Amino acid sequence: MPTVQDEQNSSRLGLLMRRQPVQARGAATVTAILDACEALLTDRDYDSVTTARIAESAGIPIGSFYQYFPDKRSVVRALALRGTERLLAEVEQYFDNGTPEDWRETVVGVLAVYDRIRRRDPSLGRVGFVDMLDNHLVDPEEDHHRVLADQLGALFATRYRIRRSAAYKLAFQMAVESGGALLRLAERGPARQRKQLIAGAQEVVVTVLAKVLDQE
Repeated sequence: MPTVQDEQNSSRLGLLMRRQPVQARGAATVTAILDACEALLTDRDYDSVTTARIAESAGIPIGSFYQYFPDKRSVVRALALRGTERLLAEVEQYFDNGTPEDWRETVVGVLAVYDRIRRRDPSLGRVGFVDMLDNHLVDPEEDHHRVLADQLGALFATRYRIRRSAAYKLAFQMAVESGGALLRLAERGPARQRKQLIAGAQEVVVTVLAKVLDQE
């Protein structure tokens, strides 16, 4: 039986698609499109990935692609949402296994989960350029950064018994945007700078969140 979270994820994806599949065959086609695009982005530049190439790699007619997605940008944004869902699933597991009393240590733990996922599946990192694409394709309230910030904020609020005020929600949005930018820089930069950049991401996130998580 679908959960509330499943329905929310489906709704977000629906904002990016021409139509959502209603049968298993259609769902398999959408999954094939996403998997094909993700695989192509692993070793190709964004500009060289076309809708025709995605369809060919997915083993479907180009018409089937356009039944579900209007263009490749919408597919990449759907990949970003899927990557966010994967990350949140593992972060929720991290919380379920028990978190430290000090929320700062939990921040370090969450960033470690993020780093582990990106190392395990480098293709997710290649989707990072979606930040530079036009924003008109997705409701600003439902972009993948906002989804991540909202869900992380809810997890921390429950664990550390903090009221989710407007300032609290904004702090998590700032933390996700700024910390994520530094982590992506760590992925792109020289290996010798990786530890320093990750430490910088931890410092920035802790500084931003301290204003709301140290209030009680």
